[in-house]
Amino acid sequence: MSDEPLYAYVGRQAIFDRRRAVVAYELLYRDSEENRAQFSDANAATAATMLNAFVEMGLDQLVGELPIYVNLPADFLLGRYPLPLPPERTYIEVLEDVRVTPAVLDALAAFRRRGFRIALDDFLLTDETRPLLALADVIKISVLGVSPEEVAAQYAAMRGHCGLMLAEKISTTDEMAHLCALGFDLFQGHFLQQPIIARARRLPHNRAVLLQLLGKLCEPAADVRAVEALIASDVGVSVRLLRLARSVSAHGAGPLGSVAEAIGRLGTERIAALVMVALASGFDDQPFELARAALVRARMCEALARGLALPPDQLFTAGLLSVADAVLDRPLGEVLDQLPVTPLIRGALEGGAGAGDAARAARIVEAARAQDSGDLARVAASGLPAAAVCAAWLEAIRWADELIATMAA
Repeated sequence: MSDEPLYAYVGRQAIFDRRRAVVAYELLYRDSEENRAQFSDANAATAATMLNAFVEMGLDQLVGELPIYVNLPADFLLGRYPLPLPPERTYIEVLEDVRVTPAVLDALAAFRRRGFRIALDDFLLTDETRPLLALADVIKISVLGVSPEEVAAQYAAMRGHCGLMLAEKISTTDEMAHLCALGFDLFQGHFLQQPIIARARRLPHNRAVLLQLLGKLCEPAADVRAVEALIASDVGVSVRLLRLARSVSAHGAGPLGSVAEAIGRLGTERIAALVMVALASGFDDQPFELARAALVRARMCEALARGLALPPDQLFTAGLLSVADAVLDRPLGEVLDQLPVTPLIRGALEGGAGAGDAARAARIVEAARAQDSGDLARVAASGLPAAAVCAAWLEAIRWADELIATMAA
């Protein structure tokens, strides 16, 4: 595997209302700092955009609380790939090259019933496209290279057929003034804002684990414990899951204490969607030893938590995340800011002070780190019995090796 850092990119362009306030963002595929989309596979580009926005970066960090517009090619519209998107804040953009068929119309109606809103991108009204009007929440009309008279004619033909009219690809002051005078509701284009490229270090993943996880999720009655074990075996997948749980949660949802809680909040269908999107995006594999270290620390912390009457599941998660800084090459505090973890987990990882639960949890994580590196003096300084720490470490190694062997079988 190359030593060069792997980065995730997403383009983000603001959508403005008549007061020039930003009311939404369109997410755009990007694969480098170059501000243009270059791809040969629309499905892979869409998958990468969703994964980067929702999981690698975190939707709240990328766009705050505002809704998003996402371009979907026909295969996504027709359900050949799942959508790990929060319906309440997503506008599905139907691209101009999508053939309008009864299957596409049925799919869009189903998306609306689930809470998604529909935007028609670069829309031109024809006999073929007319049925889309009944399903549209937003109609986007491109003004690039179109005369003011033709824009006015298109606006007059479609106004009243949907909730909002959006003028896109605006490039001059005169165009903006003309569009406002016509009565457009929303505006987008380089005149208002160039697309901004966001970049984050990309999470690695183990493709074999993802395939096995997908197999478990596709069983008629998915074994949640087996799903949890597979997710926990890959720190990249675990961090993705927690970020996804945060992105799709309603604002005000409580923090997460474990991978199991994230599974409960998301449901197996959304997790399967995450796995499918991760596979479709084609990211590189995770270093084996780093994954093994995460498993050992997680199991150690879980075992030691029982001896101190602390929640074992939360300490398992803390142990799993204790190597996240190495995986992402970022400060641990920055990683934790993107995850909906409980105060106990954060305290365990950042070194809780005093004599409360967070301080005792921090001693467990410190002992696990010290034992893992063979620093017996630090183990003793943690205040935990050295024999108990060593026993938990040996059992964790056995458990991790058995789990890895099972996945490799």
